[in-house]
Amino acid sequence: MSVACRWTRRLCGRHLTLNRGMHSSAVLSNKEDETPKKVWVTHHREGEKMSWNVPSEPVDVRQKIPDNEWRGLLHRIAPKKPIRADFMSYMQRGIDLRPSSIKRWWGNMQTEAAAKDQMYKPERVAVLGFELAAAHFVVHRGGRVRFRGVKEWVEQNEDEEYELSRHYQPGVYIEEVDASKINLVYEGLESMKNLMYLKNLSVSGCAHIDDWCIDRICCQFSGTLEHLDISGCTKVTERGIGALARLRQLRTLNITGLDGVKDIRLLCLLLKDDLPQLKISGINYFNPETLEHS
Repeated sequence: MSVACRWTRRLCGRHLTLNRGMHSSAVLSNKEDETPKKVWVTHHREGEKMSWNVPSEPVDVRQKIPDNEWRGLLHRIAPKKPIRADFMSYMQRGIDLRPSSIKRWWGNMQTEAAAKDQMYKPERVAVLGFELAAAHFVVHRGGRVRFRGVKEWVEQNEDEEYELSRHYQPGVYIEEVDASKINLVYEGLESMKNLMYLKNLSVSGCAHIDDWCIDRICCQFSGTLEHLDISGCTKVTERGIGALARLRQLRTLNITGLDGVKDIRLLCLLLKDDLPQLKISGINYFNPETLEHS
């Protein structure tokens, strides 16, 4: 073996790949000839073999970590396929213990719990019917209802008890629903569907009523609802206000506390133009800022 080849092999050690086409096996000693050949793995095709004497069995490209090196717990649960980038990003996040983050986390947990609690239950409707099922749903959570032809409201007493039939009663229809004391979410509106004679609905102060909920209300009660109170529902935007035009029988609308909605005055004028019988409360059509600059 030449001096240059010997020094090259000494510097590179076992990482030097020898090809039969370049060096004759007669030049190599028996010890050098028995040296195992290396496997090359390209970056384009995993497991692609470039050496002429590579064994036929598949090669695991994941190298084993030596015992004397530190290893994390992730290698015990790491799958054979690559881990997604979003999972790795989530694992690398720090723990945020700021009061605002804790408050936001707790709010999300409460919203998820309310959504599960207020989901539509077909078995309840099968026993009570749509009207009584909706009445039980509202009254059980602190709201109140009034049935058609009856002046008294049904609500809980001081002991949180109420009187409602637990079986289907024909001819019983809800005319008014006051859900202002309920932490109502979108799933709760679905539990009040198919109320054929609902005329008055109040969701005043419900923090989770947004444009999607308004769209649900307009879809379910488009032909019957006459009075709607969405005062204090700060998640409602101009899209939700514009969707109220679908309530063709709407006569009164309370939007107190929604002054921050974009172009709220113009939207109310357009609603009144589309629904001539509509009376809107909680809105001042005269903008003081406009009067100051005039």
